[in-house]
Parts: sequence; C-alpha cells; structure tokens
Amino acid sequence: MSSPRDRSGEPATQLWRITIPVIATAGEAEALADRIVGTLCPDHEHEGRCPLPWALRITDGGSLSKAEQRRLHEEIDSTNDPPRSIA
Repeated sequence: MSSPRDRSGEPATQLWRITIPVIATAGEAEALADRIVGTLCPDHEHEGRCPLPWALRITDGGSLSKAEQRRLHEEIDSTNDPPRSIA
C-alpha cells in the first residue's frame, strides 16, 4: 500500500493516533510522558507551533470501564512474555 501524496508528489501529512497503554506508577507515567514530549518537541524554547503538531493525553486506567481495562491489559499481555493473569 502506498502513502497518499500531495500535489507536488511528496508524501501527504495526515492525522495519526498512537496509543501506548502502560502499567506504571503515577511517577513512572509522568516520567514517560516527559520523555515522549522531549522526543516530539526537543526544543521547548522554540517560537510558535511545533514543526510536528502533536497533543498528549494521559488517562488513569481506573477511570476506564472494566471492559476497556481488560482490553488494554490483553493488549499489553500480547506484547509481553510471559503473560500475566487478568483479574
């Protein structure tokens, strides 16, 4: 599958959503968010908008439905070995 192109033939920009469910303490989640922000915007002092527009949202898993929590745990378990049991 080829990427969409703009009128000049360059790859077209489009909206993406990158989801990273993690099991961490609040401090670990905050440190991870800081690292992600530093990757997306390494120059916090720049003027104007970031060259790569982005947004970051952190959601406490306890605020999610039990079904969504199970789904995210399953997603995490599918990428980790050995899987842990889900309550």
